[in-house]
Parts: sequence; C-alpha cells; structure tokens
Amino acid sequence: MFRRTFIRSAIAASAVFALAACGGGGDPLSSGGDAGGAAPDKVDSITVGSANFAESQVLAEIYAQALEAKGIKVTKKLNIGAREVYMAAIQDKSIDLLPEYTGATLVYFKKDATENEAEAVYKAIQPALPKGLEVLDKSPAADEDAIVVTKATADKYSLKSIADLKPVGKELVAGGGPEFKTRKAGVAGMKDVYGIEFKEFKSLDPGGPLSLKALLDNTVQVTQFFTTQSVIKDNNLVVLEDPEHIHLPNNIVPLIRTDHKSPDVASTLNAVQAKLTTEGLTDLVKRIDVGKESADAVAKDWLSKNPLA
Repeated sequence: MFRRTFIRSAIAASAVFALAACGGGGDPLSSGGDAGGAAPDKVDSITVGSANFAESQVLAEIYAQALEAKGIKVTKKLNIGAREVYMAAIQDKSIDLLPEYTGATLVYFKKDATENEAEAVYKAIQPALPKGLEVLDKSPAADEDAIVVTKATADKYSLKSIADLKPVGKELVAGGGPEFKTRKAGVAGMKDVYGIEFKEFKSLDPGGPLSLKALLDNTVQVTQFFTTQSVIKDNNLVVLEDPEHIHLPNNIVPLIRTDHKSPDVASTLNAVQAKLTTEGLTDLVKRIDVGKESADAVAKDWLSKNPLA
C-alpha cells in the first residue's frame, strides 16, 4: 500500500541531495536484526516523511500530530517522492520516521524474499533492514497492490486472474507510474512470473487520475491501483487475482530510525497502528482524493475520533 514508485537512481540521488539541503510490547522484531545500537530514553524532536501519494501523506500527518500531542517537536517533510528517494532519506538521516508497507519494505531490502503470508512477511523485515532502522507494530490495516482492468476488458478477454493476460498481453497496453513497469508487483513481475508481454507501456501516474482516465478511455487496458482506493469500486473496475503472489501482504507499519525510537515515540505510534483499519483507511484516502480535503485536516479529524490512551 504499494507503493511504491520508482525513480531512476540519478534522479533519486539529486532529489535526496535537495531534501538533505532543506533541512509494541512483545513484538518479536523490536530487538531483532542489526538495529544499530540502543534506542534513546527520550527524544525531543523528530522529522516525519512520506511518499508522494495521499495515503502515505495522511498516515504521516496522523503520526506527526499524535507525536506533537505528546509534546515532541515534529518537522514534516511530506511528499518526498518514490520509495527509492525516501528510503535513501531515512538512511542518511534527512528524516527519522515514515509510514511504510510490510511487503514492499521487505522486497525493497530483500529482493529474493519468498514469504507471502502477512505474519511471515512482517517477521522477515527486521533482519533484512540496514543498521539503524527498525519497524514498529504492524497494523491490521492493509493496502494491497492490484492489477486492474475495466469490466469491458475483463469480459472481452475472459480475464479473472493475472495469468489470463498471457495469451492476450501483446494486444494490450499497460500503463501507470514508472515503477509499475519495473517492479515485481508490476509489469516486470508479470513478465518474469506469469510470462506476460504487453504491446506497449505508457508512463502515467501511480494509481492516480491520469491512470484512471487512460483506463476508462481505453488508452491503456491494464494498470495498477491500490485496494484502499475508492476508484476501483466507484468505476466498477475488476481486480485480477494473483495466484502466483507477485503482490505481498502490505500492512501499514512505521519505519523508524533506532536513534529516535524512544518509549514514548514507540508507544504513541503503536497506539495509532492498533486503531487503523483497512475500511477506515479507505475512507481517509477517499476524503483526500475525491473530497479534496487536506491531509492534515483529515488526520486531525481521525485523531479526534480515535483518541489515543
């Protein structure tokens, strides 16, 4: 709840340079891996980042506002960009915390990951992380990648699963964010795992309005959305089944630098995680994408309705 975007390394490096210039109990992962030293007893300030899509931004706002309510000074660097950019930022200490997704995080750091069940994916993350990074509690809320077609396309080609695209792929145009072309959860995975080749790929946006318009206009026939996006149901789109599991479970999880994981920070974020639900997250995203509300206002409203202990 990939997500999940790809930017070429040169662009990522320059973006990270610019970014730097500006500026739960019983969890088996809490002490696993090479976490890079003990967590502090207290932190006075923290920098929260996010990816370049609404869901990540509203989650980052919820984290930030919850921490501010605990008296911690928060600096926000939202809408950083693709995973390759914000992962570099958290490793070079430009940011200290961001909302992430279990499956996407695991595959980013462990390219050959074979885990495909939610708990197994979560448990595999910490040992795969670089020194100095940790994950906190995973939420029951999840946002999965989804290969999507219109009902008309599904009916025309009798499509029920991704595998059904193989005999007709060369007649179809795929489109979406640039990362959709290169990732295992996208076109690259469909080729490597399912043997699907498309007629063409059009670079659009990651699960955004350009991709939706192109799909509805039949400019592209296959794209990627995410399961918390209301556009799937609102437009009667068909999510293709994924029997070979190129899409891993993507529960929401905070990724944090160990040097900012004080008990207060961890307990506050874990309390947020426990209250998030997939249904609720879907509503938050719709309020931003469709209702055009701001992420900070939506986050404030969510916290007022979900007080933390």
